Amino acid sequence: MSFETIVPSRREIRIQPKNMLNEDLFLFEHELSLDIKETVVLRLINSDILREVIFNLQNCKFYEQFSRTKSADKKRIFKKISLYFRPFQKLDKAIWITDEFSSEYFHWFTDALTRLFALEETSYLNSRDTKKNNFRIILPESYKTKSYIRDTLEILNYDAHYYVPNKRLRIKELISCSHTAPTGNFNSELINKIRDRFLIPKKMPDRNIYVSREKASRRKILNEQEVIETLKQFNYEIHYFEDYNFKEQLGIMSETKSLIGLHGAGLTNMMFMHKKGKILELRNEGDSHNNCYFSLSSALDHDYYYLSNKSDHKDTFSANITVSIPALAKAIELMTGDL
Repeated sequence: MSFETIVPSRREIRIQPKNMLNEDLFLFEHELSLDIKETVVLRLINSDILREVIFNLQNCKFYEQFSRTKSADKKRIFKKISLYFRPFQKLDKAIWITDEFSSEYFHWFTDALTRLFALEETSYLNSRDTKKNNFRIILPESYKTKSYIRDTLEILNYDAHYYVPNKRLRIKELISCSHTAPTGNFNSELINKIRDRFLIPKKMPDRNIYVSREKASRRKILNEQEVIETLKQFNYEIHYFEDYNFKEQLGIMSETKSLIGLHGAGLTNMMFMHKKGKILELRNEGDSHNNCYFSLSSALDHDYYYLSNKSDHKDTFSANITVSIPALAKAIELMTGDL
């Protein structure tokens, strides 16, 4: 089967952090440019969803590369075939944009929605009137619990069909596309289209926002109270995004000129700020791998600043950090001076 290219390959060139130190170049230098493969469209007639993987009997093929970011063990993949012989639910037209990580906030907006926006460039969806032509986005039943997914689809005028992963779903016409970039990287053209669709007009964003992870289950700032006291001296508002629905977060971010936060999903909301915002990421010292928010800032044309911090774990996803208060104040002063 041949695949039609819907988004051409491109080279992304990233802008260095505004407060880059020579000794920290190793954190970012391998991310300063990236070649991204083209995105191709997949259209299948009479296909099935078997345990969250696309299967087509006519081609005798699992389309794992459209269903996952990482290859699963082949034995596990073919165990799914037993579902094919069970009773099934039918759906006429459907869109597939998810993988094994897509239910998480960051991945939903940067991986799943970019695929949807790429598909909108095709003849299948370019009218954007999907309710009229009966295309529905198929999602695992567990996605129902994610209010931001429901709110997103409502704003974008898409209907969802939630399926049970351990049951077979037969789809008469299924369209999907390959990932638009490796996860944690971005096709800047598509990312900006998403921003433009959600952006709430605001002539002069003027709010300074700090997003706290105090209510998260892990990855926190051990001296956050000191951090908050310092931030308040610079007129930063303290927010816990868990307390807001997605539409309320959109309203806050449309008025934000400066966003500070620990590496985590809250920084994804820079997507809903106007261009030329200021982003300060509080990072785990020595972490040269987790650069998704640096790359996202560059793709969105924001000014990116960073602050490396001592932590209790090398793994950023498990690390609690301690912020140097003088270094934090210096970084904020620099951001303010660059306005």
